[in-house]
Amino acid sequence: MQNLGLEIFDMLTRAQLTSQAIYIVAKLRLADYLKDGPKSVEDLAQETKTHPDSLYRLLRMLSSIGIFAETKKEDKEQQQVDQSIRRFELTPMASLIQSETKNSIRNFALMFGLESFKNAIDDLLYSIQTGENSFKHANGLEIYDYLGRNQKEAQIFNSAMASLTSSVTPLISSMYDFSQFNTVIDIGGGQGIFLSRILKDNAKLYGVLFDLPHAIQSAKKLYSRESANSNGNLDHGILSRCKLVEGDFFKSIPATGADGYIIKNVILNWDDQSAGIILKNCLRAMKDTSSSSSSIISENQANRKKTSPKLLIIDTIMPEGNEPFIGKFTDILMLSLTHKGRIRTEEEFRKLLVGSGFEITRIIRSHDPPNLLSIIEAIP
Repeated sequence: MQNLGLEIFDMLTRAQLTSQAIYIVAKLRLADYLKDGPKSVEDLAQETKTHPDSLYRLLRMLSSIGIFAETKKEDKEQQQVDQSIRRFELTPMASLIQSETKNSIRNFALMFGLESFKNAIDDLLYSIQTGENSFKHANGLEIYDYLGRNQKEAQIFNSAMASLTSSVTPLISSMYDFSQFNTVIDIGGGQGIFLSRILKDNAKLYGVLFDLPHAIQSAKKLYSRESANSNGNLDHGILSRCKLVEGDFFKSIPATGADGYIIKNVILNWDDQSAGIILKNCLRAMKDTSSSSSSIISENQANRKKTSPKLLIIDTIMPEGNEPFIGKFTDILMLSLTHKGRIRTEEEFRKLLVGSGFEITRIIRSHDPPNLLSIIEAIP
């Protein structure tokens, strides 16, 4: 017989403890210590300066949900299992909490362990009661202002966002034909990880990365490393096909000569009024470019194809109905952390875009479970 009360109790305890336990694993780098094979709890405790039995209990709990696995050590001489030696090994999920691994979520675990983030989530009732974000209520500043004054936390946050972008970028690049464009501008493109990928995948494409000064400085470091890895061959290095431009998309978006305008994981951070300002500035940049035929990348002028500008919003689309969807949880994070940001339904995107002077031409949805992002193509 189903015990609904027990199920709710399980939800309450599991959510709180699992999140904190994963943060502890990330903080102590426990997954890193297991990358070469199973180790005993005693060895792990010594390396992490923790209490052996308490560490065992934490790892046992996580092993029950697939994060780590407890193993037994066999004594080959005695041909028996030594029950006294408690050992753990990595599982596929535990492997993702390593520092240096593809699609690592360690930085996300560290981000959710920050006091500022925990304070905001603990204060979620304030958001539900007022419609305002609990991050500012709990920490005294809007999230980006707060991160601007707390560089250590900003580094963790930026690393987490970079990890998220890196994990989905190959899938997005394969979903759409970016080669149809001459030049794309990535608006609010952060460190430029996504732009870097589509430039690599499309050898004749030029790009403009547009974001706030601190993001552009980070991008310069990334792109310099990319160029160095190309063995100095600038014909294949992305720096030869890309310009990095500082600015604020709430004030203006430069008329760069681009025919592809990309806004990825930006709209969800803002309410409709703020998002509308971004989109209208984008529309103005498109019109200014069309009237002046200017190009910020002069090398791309000679072989430009005749194209009409397109806007690509790359974002999560909220489904209708009651089916499980991780975006419904992300939506509550947006409520708690941002200036009235939200995960929008298709109808909400249509209303926002029409009100900003755009028409949706098609929506490309991913059928790959790791990728929650869709591509909304629109034209003026």
